[in-house]
Amino acid sequence: MLLDKASQKHRKMISLTPLIDVVFILLLFFMLSTNFTRWHQINLQSATSNEIQTPELRVLKLESNQGNFSFNGRRLSITDLNSIQTLVAENNEATFVITMVEGIKVQAMVRLLDQLKSSGAARVSIAGVTP
Repeated sequence: MLLDKASQKHRKMISLTPLIDVVFILLLFFMLSTNFTRWHQINLQSATSNEIQTPELRVLKLESNQGNFSFNGRRLSITDLNSIQTLVAENNEATFVITMVEGIKVQAMVRLLDQLKSSGAARVSIAGVTP
């Protein structure tokens, strides 16, 4: 009895090369479209007119985009965390008001806000631009 080998169908192997190519293209797309910037939240409270007790205001004047600001004639830097913590500790019940000179970038203001909040300032407010 002769077997007819020609009648047997051979199953073709599925090539995985196109599948691997598609997976790498998707991986590359997601890696390039992902933003690795850390975002965090800063809580700001608006002023209300019905507050019973008005705390003392401490005005901080932001003077440069590098983070130099002045308080009561003293020039401080945002990078000097010890002086900011001392400032907040001495005035822990006060409201810190940030004013800016013209031309200040938002990032410098946000950096000062973040440093004040991380140093323990309970109330921080933003005022307008001063000439």
